[in-house]
Amino acid sequence: MKNRVLSKLLSLIILVLLLPVISQARDLPPIVSTNWLQSNLKNSKLIILDVRRVEEYRKGHIPGAVNAFYGSWAYMKDGLFASLPEKDDLDETIGYMGIGFDKWIVVTGCMDTPRLSYQSARVACTLQYAGIVNVALLDGGMNKWLDEKKSLSKKTERRKANNFRGKYSGEKFADKNYIKERMGKLILLDVREAEYFSGEKKMDCVPKMGRIPGAFNLPTSCAFNKDATFKSKDELAAIVEAAVGKDKSSEIVTYCDTGQCCPTWTYLFGEVLGYTNVLIYSAGMQEWMQDTQAPSTR
Repeated sequence: MKNRVLSKLLSLIILVLLLPVISQARDLPPIVSTNWLQSNLKNSKLIILDVRRVEEYRKGHIPGAVNAFYGSWAYMKDGLFASLPEKDDLDETIGYMGIGFDKWIVVTGCMDTPRLSYQSARVACTLQYAGIVNVALLDGGMNKWLDEKKSLSKKTERRKANNFRGKYSGEKFADKNYIKERMGKLILLDVREAEYFSGEKKMDCVPKMGRIPGAFNLPTSCAFNKDATFKSKDELAAIVEAAVGKDKSSEIVTYCDTGQCCPTWTYLFGEVLGYTNVLIYSAGMQEWMQDTQAPSTR
């Protein structure tokens, strides 16, 4: 009898310990199709974040979508173009959108240019940084939704705001000092296009041409098909394994010029391909090249 009681007590303790893990399980695919989204529009858990500019949103958006302009999630601070918001500011933005840990968040945006097509992943990674697990990207973004002539709305949507407080225990972003201290011990992925990686070109916001020594080049554009949808999981895995290998516990940091491109690969590494230790250096080359003590090469 005593053994039975102890066994039940042990089982209860294990269940209690596992509850946080169970509650944080992903309930939707990391990348959802337009058909999946259309069939789930009436799901009470679903919140669609449209990160386009408000004027584009007002011209027509996915029914029920709220406008969450990209500039609310990454903005200029201390001269850097895509700084991460302070945690209190991020909590306020997330709460204003009505987002909670029990919601399913699908992020979508404009795919007209490479820069715009990368913004959705930055927002998704920022939500994950705040502890939200059920985040997804709409494959092909608003462009695919429009091309398929799916239903649109011009109604400005609002969600009931809440007092959101993020769970920031798992960091997703690395800073310059972290990279300096770990150089030679981590895999650095420069996700800019080849001409920027090689030093043939540079962005106006970056002080000089070059890259971080030891970095490998994995252009963000390689993750997409010509129609701005993502390549298949097998195709992505082949590209990634050629660049960093198959060890999914490898310590990896992605970076670009200003932090807009690199979240795409970070998101795909973690959510689609199962790599467990991938961080974003969001200040990127804009910050690195301003530091005369930071090593660089061409």
